[in-house]
Amino acid sequence: MRLLLGLFVHGLAIRPSQPHIVFHIIDDWGFHDIGFRSEQMHTPTLNMFHREGVTLEQYYVLPTCSPSRATFLTGRLPLHTGLNSKLTMAPTALPLGETTLPSLLQGEGYRTHAVGKWHLGFYRKEYTPTFRGFESWYGYYGGGQDYFTHKVLIGKKLVFDFHRHPQPFCGPKCAQVEWSAAGKYSTKLFTEEAIRVIRRHRAEHPGEPLFLYQAWQNVHAPIQAPKHFLDWEIRNRTRRRHAAMVKSVDEAIGRINAALEYEGMLDNTLVIVTTDNGGAVHECKPNGASNHPLRGGKCSIWEGGTRGTALIKGPQVPRGLVWRGLFHASDWLPTLLEGVLGTVIAPEATKPLDGFNLWHALRTNATSPREDIYYGVADEVVGQHGPALRTAEGWKLVLNGGGGVGDWPEVPARRLGLGKQPGKPAVWGLLSFGYPALFNLLADPSERFDLSPDEPEVAFALRKRLLHYTRHAAPNLERNTSCGRLQLRRSPNGLWLGPWCT
Repeated sequence: MRLLLGLFVHGLAIRPSQPHIVFHIIDDWGFHDIGFRSEQMHTPTLNMFHREGVTLEQYYVLPTCSPSRATFLTGRLPLHTGLNSKLTMAPTALPLGETTLPSLLQGEGYRTHAVGKWHLGFYRKEYTPTFRGFESWYGYYGGGQDYFTHKVLIGKKLVFDFHRHPQPFCGPKCAQVEWSAAGKYSTKLFTEEAIRVIRRHRAEHPGEPLFLYQAWQNVHAPIQAPKHFLDWEIRNRTRRRHAAMVKSVDEAIGRINAALEYEGMLDNTLVIVTTDNGGAVHECKPNGASNHPLRGGKCSIWEGGTRGTALIKGPQVPRGLVWRGLFHASDWLPTLLEGVLGTVIAPEATKPLDGFNLWHALRTNATSPREDIYYGVADEVVGQHGPALRTAEGWKLVLNGGGGVGDWPEVPARRLGLGKQPGKPAVWGLLSFGYPALFNLLADPSERFDLSPDEPEVAFALRKRLLHYTRHAAPNLERNTSCGRLQLRRSPNGLWLGPWCT
């Protein structure tokens, strides 16, 4: 695999300046749910990243889990991969023709490991992490599960989904079901695994860079956390537990940072923390999150579903910078490879990328070269609403509605839990009938005022730009008809999930 990719990616020699990269994904993390924005959130580690690194202020992801994760790993929009909605327990997956970030990093001499949630398909072994560029993986296949039992309800059956793949191309004779994880909080398990990966890497590969893809279960539903994380001053029970989940993952990220420092790796480590979509407010398994002051939540293409939090800390990263340029989930791959590593990605190495290399703009606090953001469509759970597009100037056009309830968030307060909502959306009636709406996000980040009647020329121009994107859209992923529906695996320990189509 390394030699094959080396034929396609220039700059194979390991350079002393190559940093280790730790890529944290916090699942369903609300825009408001970090300490420097909310007094309810105890996040000393993430606040430190905010003070000592770069905070992406105009950062966009996709409405749900699988589309964002596919975009992180390919640098390509769901519009082009066909993965527009979160995957279910069906024979669908990120297409094998897509080249992934870890595969490209392997060509640059990196050791690559994944910990945590996958959610990019697993019906055949070729779609599992160690066939997609990772040397090892420890985690779960699906979108969510109980944090302690690691079981997910499928139909009327509880099915175990926790696994270890200890080596590359880990098929049926290699993959292990981690029954010993039962009863242990997933955040603790993933933290301990990440520390093991770091220690083993330092001991066995001291001269090589590490890429650790750390995909946390927190703060996805169900709303569960160990009791010692609870803040009893937060009266709202749901919000109290959500804050505990945020606190626990913040502590976990801090422990991983401490392990990097102990091994002498931290000073040469680029740490990235990102959400995968907005907080789940109404639809798609609400988790007590807040996207204040943004409208809507997960599964929608309102700002609350697609504008998220991202932090960067490490070598050559400005200290305490709030960068206001546009940054999209698809920009990570070219920014890391072309910007951080200085690699020229050969055209034949990947399918055409949608992302931009934003490293120079970040380092120098310059204007983003990205001119617009394509939001795609809302997740099929709430219906195929949208698409939408915003420009660097702040104009946003929404076609066919934004998806979901689309209301405004409650305002969290430490001792009150959640406050009252400020009323129904002003454009609710228009969008429910599919008419376009135009917003100026710089003046109106909460999307309260539809300006399409006053700015018809702007709306027309954005519609043309939207057509430019959608003209070359790939069809949505379809189920593999040669493979039957999900088959549960059985063992003396109980039912478990694994590839079923061979």
